Amino acid sequence: MLRKLCCVILLIIQRDTESTRVIGGRRTVVQGEDVDLSCRLTETTEDLEQITWQKSTLEETQNHNFMLIYPNGGTKFIAPNGLSGRVQFIGNPSENLGSIRVTAVRLLDEGTFTCIFSVFPSGAYSTEILLTVLVPPLVNVTVDVPPLIGENEVILATCLAAGAKPQADVRWKTGALGSLFRTVTNSTQHTNGTTTVLSHLLGVPTRAANQQQVQCVINQSALVTEKTYNYSINIHYPPQTVNITLSEASKTTVFLCVADGNPHPNYTWSRVVQPWPGSSVRAEGDKLYFLSLSSELNGLFVCEASNPYGRAAGSLYVHTSSETSAACWVLLVVVLCLIVAGAALLWYQCKYGQFPWSSIMANHQFQAPPQVEEDEPGTSEF
Repeated sequence: MLRKLCCVILLIIQRDTESTRVIGGRRTVVQGEDVDLSCRLTETTEDLEQITWQKSTLEETQNHNFMLIYPNGGTKFIAPNGLSGRVQFIGNPSENLGSIRVTAVRLLDEGTFTCIFSVFPSGAYSTEILLTVLVPPLVNVTVDVPPLIGENEVILATCLAAGAKPQADVRWKTGALGSLFRTVTNSTQHTNGTTTVLSHLLGVPTRAANQQQVQCVINQSALVTEKTYNYSINIHYPPQTVNITLSEASKTTVFLCVADGNPHPNYTWSRVVQPWPGSSVRAEGDKLYFLSLSSELNGLFVCEASNPYGRAAGSLYVHTSSETSAACWVLLVVVLCLIVAGAALLWYQCKYGQFPWSSIMANHQFQAPPQVEEDEPGTSEF
């Protein structure tokens, strides 16, 4: 009878221990974020003696203990563990909950974490939690050296998606200009499990392509949504035709020199043949200021636009005339004529004792008008 009772007790214990297990699971986290590693012992009423955490990671490939949790909630960290200051107990021993939180997760934290519950009298139960760390790419869109205008295909832009885990998907959006460009993409695997993708946008460097907007689009599992990076194609070329226009926005007379070039041209003003007209004209970059208007400004001014790839020039012929000055000259001539006439009259009076029109008046005879006889009645004259 006693033997049968012992067998029944053993069967009951065996059934309990067979249903007892530790629940965990796989976890995925983005580098730099926090992650909770959860584990719970189920289907047992045995006394908890200790919870032990072990890990085997990229940083420390040998599996070893790094944390002990006691029934009263106390913890003990085993150094060195690579998690110093970044792991905390968030479980509850009285509920057989042994969860921990790892903060500021690094790529080197990726690996296998083991949660072990030690209970009396049946012993230890464990589960493995595989932690996967995702690394978002570092993205940069640029070109090493801006291309010079030409006829051969060159690299117009490069999109770099560096150090991503898993590998990032890189593509270009070029809009209506898509037929003018093509892409070449390659990748490099690194020993830490990350990948760098390099995608080149190629095309013929023309003025029409300069400052055209394109986008590099990045898609990767560490990103919440795909990322779009705008880029303006930068093509260098020498200054083109130079235009000189009169600025209407200024209260003074200002001429503006304009030339299309990349990089932006520098401007130099000069005067042909004649020397610079002193302080009445001031040149500042692409602007030429006329501070006063006079005939000394008359002549040919030249604006030269230049950058490291070439130069171009435009000219401005200046001829000033003043209506006020012309009126002054007319008035001066009239005054001189009056002076000469007055001097002549004075000379005549001194010589002849009278003004010339006096003798003319004296020599003129006035006669009475002749009387007209009346015709006799009945007669007429034709």
